[in-house]
Amino acid sequence: MLQRHGGGAYRSPEQAHQLPHSKVNANAPATASAHIETLLQGLRSVHVEYAAHRLLREVLETGGPGRRPSQGRSPPPLSRAPRRFRDRSPSTGPPLHQEAVSPAPPPPDLGTFDRAWILDRLEKLNSFGKITLTDAQRYDVCISVVEPELALFLNHPLTPTTYDQITPVLANAVLYAKAVTYAPGSAIAAQYQEPQQPAMATPLLGQFLVQVNGFVQARNETGLADWIALEPPFNEQYGGMIREIQNAYPRGSEDAMEKRCSSALKAAVEGDDGSPWTAFIKFMAQYLGYLRDVSADVNRYLDTYALLSELQQRANSALSHSTLGHLMLPVVVANAKLVCRLAIGLDKQPELIAHLKRSGGGGGGGGGDEGGARETLPERAANILRQAFVTCLNDRVSSLSAAGKPEGKKRGIYIIANLCLKILFQCRKTRNATQIFENIYNLSPPLLAYPKRERVTYLYYLGRFLFQNSHFYRAQLVLQAAYDESPARPESVRQRRRILVYLIASNVILGRFPSQDLLSRPEAQGLAAKFVPICLAIQRGDLAGFKRHLDIDRGEHAEWFLHFRILMQLRNRCEVLVWRSLVRRVFVLAGHKAQDTGGATRAATLDIDYLVAAFQKFEDAAAADNDYVDPDFEGVDYGDTGEELHVDQAAVVSKLASLIDQGLLSGFISYKLMKFAVTGTRAKGGDALAAGFPGVWAVLRTRAEKGEGSGGEVPGWKKKDGGVGGQKAGPGMVFNFSSMRPVGVVG
Repeated sequence: MLQRHGGGAYRSPEQAHQLPHSKVNANAPATASAHIETLLQGLRSVHVEYAAHRLLREVLETGGPGRRPSQGRSPPPLSRAPRRFRDRSPSTGPPLHQEAVSPAPPPPDLGTFDRAWILDRLEKLNSFGKITLTDAQRYDVCISVVEPELALFLNHPLTPTTYDQITPVLANAVLYAKAVTYAPGSAIAAQYQEPQQPAMATPLLGQFLVQVNGFVQARNETGLADWIALEPPFNEQYGGMIREIQNAYPRGSEDAMEKRCSSALKAAVEGDDGSPWTAFIKFMAQYLGYLRDVSADVNRYLDTYALLSELQQRANSALSHSTLGHLMLPVVVANAKLVCRLAIGLDKQPELIAHLKRSGGGGGGGGGDEGGARETLPERAANILRQAFVTCLNDRVSSLSAAGKPEGKKRGIYIIANLCLKILFQCRKTRNATQIFENIYNLSPPLLAYPKRERVTYLYYLGRFLFQNSHFYRAQLVLQAAYDESPARPESVRQRRRILVYLIASNVILGRFPSQDLLSRPEAQGLAAKFVPICLAIQRGDLAGFKRHLDIDRGEHAEWFLHFRILMQLRNRCEVLVWRSLVRRVFVLAGHKAQDTGGATRAATLDIDYLVAAFQKFEDAAAADNDYVDPDFEGVDYGDTGEELHVDQAAVVSKLASLIDQGLLSGFISYKLMKFAVTGTRAKGGDALAAGFPGVWAVLRTRAEKGEGSGGEVPGWKKKDGGVGGQKAGPGMVFNFSSMRPVGVVG
């Protein structure tokens, strides 16, 4: 016999016909048909528990009288079923009552007791007998009756004892619902003859919301993310739910849809610690509208982008809840990945958004004759994702676990940051990435606490950012760390190759050339043809060959360098190294060795006229290579005498002064004798070549470390707890990237 237990309402057999329901008890009929009377009489009998149990056994095990036994349990209503509740957090309710005795062994493979299980069993019971309820009636009557009765059992594994306790409740609920619904003159029966309300015409939607409510109640963020399907095409079960939404909640009925979500998502309404999760209800209403309106048609990608952007904003709001927001993190990340992919895809296919450009739109503010620069679709997407990034970054509830791993919303800092950076680098709006790096450097937990895939991706974008801002030494430090952490596996070749392109470019600018071993690796295939000619030109002082290889119009690999946006950095920075090598080459051939004249030592020198001749020769060779004339202007005489290509002493002296100032040459210029004199020969054991031409890598590294003055810290790379300069990081602390000097700049 079921007893009243805790907060439950399990009744005796004599009270079974008094099951509570707001719509059922009000106007219960006084008379009923003979069949209904028989059912009600059976409920009132002293053997009701055994009769109900036997009825449920017959239906569950055989599918009804005269039918073959069923092969296992029926699948849950939606194919993307939640994980078994035995894997979830247990309920905080009192222990289950264990006094009932099973009159027969339970059926095999009971599974887990949840709302989907209830619906499945009620459907089987409902179809047994001549009088059946419609889906809408069953959901509206049965579920509201059964769930309060079985509240203590929800979210618990189904045991044989539990099975015996719940069977009378299920059987009684179905029989009672049939009785009060179809009795002659019943007000309830008249009610169901009226047009059905949306909540009564959407059984799949009801099941879906019940499951989502269960996930929130169980604090199961993984299950919630599994059920929030975002990318079409959807499976058949979701397709059925979408058709229900389209029929019951067409466009313009968003308020009704939000009310439906509010009534179904009780766990969100109750919230946590008295704080309701209203933003989640609004998100779910927006999500159902997204399912209703989204299309997989490529011609409607722009509409899909708009729907996903609106959904992302709702998800960001739900994420901001202080205690329950972390449940939304997987959903926010999944939606953000779709927004990122779609924004980049639309940016690569301008024909799909051509009408926006013609009308002055672009998916955001700005634009027009009076406005500022138009906000592109990728920029708008990055700004929306930035809201979620800030929410994760400023979360004060979660921190690092005892194992040093991030918890709560802080788990999403680098995932969302990487998505924002991917968008900004794709649309070439890297200046907007400055704030992301500053915030992470000041407020984020150490990068080492996060998974390797997030670390590698973040360091890759940080290295590219530093490279584009001419901080080549810092860029190679960051990119080297990313390359070292990226796994050397076949599936990572593409990732390692992209890192290696910028790593080699940074090191070449700093005077370090790739080894043959590096260039022979799988991820470096084809890179030797691009970078080795540059390295050889620098070594030989071949100014003409250097310019020819990096010529924008005629360079063999110029388009490839432009694609990776490294051409101009290589041209501008490496040309100085070519000058140094050319000066060294001429010094070896025509320089004067140091001489002892009595007590004084005359420094090794080089006549500047020799350098003028050498530079002039290479400039002439470069000019001969660059003899292209546009066909439209062929034959036009511009009066060009070639004087602009003439190299004089002043030009060479200027180059020498620049090399000396940067530390790439050690010496001074004698303007009276027009000679370059080497200093420090005695300290190098009389080796004027070693004294006058120090190693490029050592010089630039020393200058970079001395100029940074930060003890090896790289802004944006959070290596340990604490803030800038040993101070504790906090709101308002800013590290200004624009104040950092590029490598080789004077001042």
